[in-house]
Amino acid sequence: MKDRKAMKTRRILAIICYTIGFCAYGAAGYVCWLSWNGTISDKQGFLTFLPIWIVSYWFNTFFSQLVCRVKKDGSRQWAIKKRARHVLSDISTVLSVVLLCFWIYVYVSQYTELLNFK
Repeated sequence: MKDRKAMKTRRILAIICYTIGFCAYGAAGYVCWLSWNGTISDKQGFLTFLPIWIVSYWFNTFFSQLVCRVKKDGSRQWAIKKRARHVLSDISTVLSVVLLCFWIYVYVSQYTELLNFK
């Protein structure tokens, strides 16, 4: 009974952490859009994006740790099924890479624009 309650608690905490991380990716994406749209400067966009992205990374790391294996009667058990775990982790990774690639694109385009003016 105690193990079942612990696993349920881990599952709930994992869902909370993933939700917060996913919402932070949404906020980071919104900041990217504001920067792309010209509502805020690229510098302000990046300085706002970075802490939000770090928060999303932390919470998705917490998610990964919460669904990791737990010993139960000498065997190992996962808090969330393998397929769901992999799909959620893959979505998080893709969002993270896409957001970082946006800022790499912004940096490279500004650098090449600077070279063209010289």
